[in-house]
Amino acid sequence: MLRIEPDEYGSRVEALQTAVLQAGLDLFIVSAFDSIYYLTGAGFEPLERPFFLLVRPHGTMTLIVPKLDHEHMKKAHGVLPENIHTYWEYPAPNGRCWSDRLCEQIDDAQSIGIEPTLRQEVVNQISGYSLRVEPLVERLRLVKSRAEVKMIERAAMYADYGVERLLAASYYSAMVAEGFAETRKVTSRIIREVHDWEPLTTKVIMATWAAPGSAMPHSVPDLCDRLCDGPHVAMVLTRVNGYAAESERTYFTAPPSTEATKAFDAMTEARRIAFELIRPGMACSELDGRVNDFLRKEGYDSEEQRLHRTGHGFGLGNHEAPWIAGGCDDRLAENMVISIEPGIYLEGLGGVRHSDTVLVTYDGFRLMTRSEMELGSLVIRKWKPLTWGKGWMVRRALGLARRTRVEK
Repeated sequence: MLRIEPDEYGSRVEALQTAVLQAGLDLFIVSAFDSIYYLTGAGFEPLERPFFLLVRPHGTMTLIVPKLDHEHMKKAHGVLPENIHTYWEYPAPNGRCWSDRLCEQIDDAQSIGIEPTLRQEVVNQISGYSLRVEPLVERLRLVKSRAEVKMIERAAMYADYGVERLLAASYYSAMVAEGFAETRKVTSRIIREVHDWEPLTTKVIMATWAAPGSAMPHSVPDLCDRLCDGPHVAMVLTRVNGYAAESERTYFTAPPSTEATKAFDAMTEARRIAFELIRPGMACSELDGRVNDFLRKEGYDSEEQRLHRTGHGFGLGNHEAPWIAGGCDDRLAENMVISIEPGIYLEGLGGVRHSDTVLVTYDGFRLMTRSEMELGSLVIRKWKPLTWGKGWMVRRALGLARRTRVEK
């Protein structure tokens, strides 16, 4: 069974307390879901109700939660039951709301650290104190422990499985809906195989961005989009018991054009350059710069053709530091986990992008996702009558069956 042991949670809290002391803070207010989960292992659903974990340089932690979350938050590692304080509701009358409990527990602290993501509503309520924004937990999360690496690798396996399912559901003229329906198979497999799975910290997001819409990587694909000519991008993001990964592949349901093949080859070479640069000590900004220099030389010199950084970190989130981007000051270190995903986006044609979840090792890197990468394996040439039949049932269930199939 893969999990974070109590001793590791204790080490994380000790490291944060040391950071709080070194920063010269009397108190640090932890408020983000992922940060509280990282330090205590307690999953919850905050909705609009704020949760706070108060950490001082010495002593025990204090947790402030809504009344209805009191009992189940006793599972939080490192928090004594008597140190869990509650407020009535959100909103609540004066004397019974979260701000009353928070100010009581702040007590006489003078210098207070807060996370960059703290809600402005909370900042306004405690603006009378000396506040300093400090990304202390984010810095602790940069380098992964052995247990975290194993949990990310498990999420990566399911991400690869999601790509496999998206490609299996694809053929010329298939609807995006047919691949999206495969999400249930990935989720079902996780539930079946991860016996201690946590529903609040497990999620699967997967779909194909059909050409030419694949040229807009942050658009939302329509269920009725068709997989016809041009490059399509299969994207799978997984999070399993808190830890995340992603696998993305560019593929074709018709022979690629010369322009698409050129872009695919340039993207593949850009990734090769990035992989060769991965090692402890490499500046994230330099890695991104070298990749973009190559793409510019290949003729993709417009920012609209590249659109985004070379990669980002993984951990409790699908997107977290370090950022493989020009403005990032971090350097890679052993046991960081990052993505490598330079993309090329051509209006009217589509986008090409592979993304892998990658572990930084002492002498380079190791791929945690292993889906097919070569163009020859990513062109679906055969007509698949059985797959079309399954797709028709999906379309029928969604009320899309009367849409005319595109003939090839």
